[in-house]
Amino acid sequence: LPHVPVIGLTWGRVSPQLLSLPPVDIILGSDVFFDPKDFEDILTTIYFLLEKNPHAQFWTTYQVRSADWSIEALLCKWKLKSTPIPLCSFGADKEHLASSSLPGRHTIEMMIISLAQPGGT
Repeated sequence: LPHVPVIGLTWGRVSPQLLSLPPVDIILGSDVFFDPKDFEDILTTIYFLLEKNPHAQFWTTYQVRSADWSIEALLCKWKLKSTPIPLCSFGADKEHLASSSLPGRHTIEMMIISLAQPGGT
């Protein structure tokens, strides 16, 4: 899609390319919640983008690697909310998907992160 801007970024850093992005509606992130040490940098960057684009959403999928890893406290800290999207709601809850062995026996989750409304969650 030639009209869709795609830029590389470093989580937690606001680059000139990030600052010069035109308005966005959807930010896609696949398996970005891989290492807990990066979770806050990821959400800091997402918060920055959502503040610039209050109606935008961050759509992300991730593989559950540990039941102890959570972003809930960071979502509250950055005034963000998440809405889980069941994979079965669009037929993605199969053992093999799009010629890939994922999800296979792995647990894959999807969520949409957006700005929390004042006084909301």
